[in-house]
Amino acid sequence: MKKIIIFWKTFFIMVWEVARTMKTLRGLLSLFISYMIFHGWAVLFFVIGTISGNGWLIAIGSAVIIFWFGPGTPVIPLILIVALIIQRYIFFESTHQISIKEKWVELNQKYEDKHK
Repeated sequence: MKKIIIFWKTFFIMVWEVARTMKTLRGLLSLFISYMIFHGWAVLFFVIGTISGNGWLIAIGSAVIIFWFGPGTPVIPLILIVALIIQRYIFFESTHQISIKEKWVELNQKYEDKHK
C-alpha cells in the first residue's frame, strides 16, 4: 500500500513540475491546444448541447468526459506529453525543456531515500 501512495504522490509532483516549466505564452498555448485535443472539445460539446438543447451533443460530450474521468485512463500524462511535443516541435521553444524520464527518476530517488 505504501508503494502505491508513493507512486501517486510522485506522479502528481512530477505533473506539477512539468506544468510549472510551461509558464511562457507558448507553453500555456500548447497546454490549451493539447487539452482541447483530448478533453476540451467534449466539454464544449456538452456546454453547447446544454444551451441549445441538442441531445446528440450532450450525449457525445458526456460520453467522452466520463471516459476520460474513468479509472486508469491516462488523460493527464497524454495532455502533458502532447503539450511538450507541441511546445518543442511546433512552437520551437527550447528554453524550458524538461525530461519527464529524468524527472521521474529524480523524484523516485528522492522519495525512496526519504522513506528508508
